[in-house]
Amino acid sequence: MPIATTYNEREGYDSSPDFVYVISLIAALIGATGHPEQRRAAPFLGMAEAELVDFGQRRPTHYVAIQIDDFRASLAELEDRMTALMTDSQILQHTLRIDSALRFLHRATSAIAA
Repeated sequence: MPIATTYNEREGYDSSPDFVYVISLIAALIGATGHPEQRRAAPFLGMAEAELVDFGQRRPTHYVAIQIDDFRASLAELEDRMTALMTDSQILQHTLRIDSALRFLHRATSAIAA
């Protein structure tokens, strides 16, 4: 049985700029090792990412480079962008996943406030 070496949209790759940016922003926040808050927020951010990518069923086609200057401001931006994603979502499964990811994001925000 041959194995496909190229991808197509039906295989779960999502190239929409908003989705790619949100996933890239989460990755940048998780990788922001210079911020002490990151250690407390990282597990929740990882769980939010897992929800957004539907545990590997929906993947970004690429990542964009994002510099994290202010960790808390970037978390607020992430919340705004995820809320916009949910508002614009046309697929119920994606809407439910984004809602769950927002809950994990709120837990990450609470973790760094403590």
